[in-house]
Amino acid sequence: MSAPLHFREARSVAAAGREEYVPHSDLDGSGLELRVVVLETGSAGASRDVADGRDEVLYVLAGAAELQIDDATYALGQDGAARVPGGTAYVLRSRGADRCEIVVVSGRAGAETATPGPVCLDLADQSRHPAVSEREFQLLFHPDTGCTGMTQFVGYVPTVRTPRHFHPYSEMLCIVRGHGLVEIDGQETEVGPGSCYYLPAGTPHLVQNSGDEILIELGVFTPAGSPTQNTPVA
Repeated sequence: MSAPLHFREARSVAAAGREEYVPHSDLDGSGLELRVVVLETGSAGASRDVADGRDEVLYVLAGAAELQIDDATYALGQDGAARVPGGTAYVLRSRGADRCEIVVVSGRAGAETATPGPVCLDLADQSRHPAVSEREFQLLFHPDTGCTGMTQFVGYVPTVRTPRHFHPYSEMLCIVRGHGLVEIDGQETEVGPGSCYYLPAGTPHLVQNSGDEILIELGVFTPAGSPTQNTPVA
């Protein structure tokens, strides 16, 4: 497991007008890697090539972004998501007056052939689904939207302490809004916006919302499935 830390506490690479942080990476195990790209307004942006056999799913944590793939340009507002498949080069730029923070999770594509899916999704357009402990979630990219190897979702935790549990999948998470505690293998850590953590498959954990507002988390896990899959731990 990897304990929660704010992405700015992670190792980073800086260039003119941009910074890239890598809070958690498990390329030799689950294949997942979580990066946060911070772009200043007017910067040249960040370029990246997605390797064959992998997918990258993006989520705008703050600000607004512009995604360029070949000659096509896509606008991403806050809470907007995008998927870039393997073998594709793309450029991210900040859009608007404020700096932009983008969570990028890279993972292996699934063995099955991907169905055609959208490049971008807006969280506000996705349905909410119930989960245990009065929680809810919204799905973004998953097999039905073209991402065969991972599921990207946003989860909502009310002012509760969730039961201790584990998942059959490995998962990268980032706190979008709110404050709380995350317990991983019995160790508690305070978390807030920008805190990131990694849960290998089978890791016992729980989340407690300790604030007055809903705790909102971005999650990306592999292999793809439902965020409701969990096993209680006594």
